[in-house]
Amino acid sequence: MALFSKEVAPAQPPARNTTPAAPGGGSTFIGPNVTIAGTITGSEPLVVEGTVRGNVNLTADLRAGMKARIEATVHARNVLVEGKLMGDISADERVELVATATVDGNIKAPKIIVAEGAKFRGSVDMGSKVPRDGAEPAPVKAK
Repeated sequence: MALFSKEVAPAQPPARNTTPAAPGGGSTFIGPNVTIAGTITGSEPLVVEGTVRGNVNLTADLRAGMKARIEATVHARNVLVEGKLMGDISADERVELVATATVDGNIKAPKIIVAEGAKFRGSVDMGSKVPRDGAEPAPVKAK
């Protein structure tokens, strides 16, 4: 389309936000001056900027914002950590630690993204199968 053309440019689709639990999109928000101790369960996205101690179990997404301090065992569909999280994290789809994240705990998810600068101490499990009896698997014999 030329700068002074009378043609109307086709409408562009709105940009899709791929960040789990983006604020404002029907999410529940825990503000920076709020502290919750106990268990949080739910089926809608949760954005935490405050302090949570206990357990978080969601069927939707969790975003631990820049000011968040979470001391909990966490499970959600997707987990995005920008602040501090002490405790084990499990996710149905993915866990993402951005450059400002500090995580002290184990992570279990099919997809894990750790940005340069993120601080992480723990183990990672991306779906490995461990034998139920704890025995080592039998070695494969070469033909």
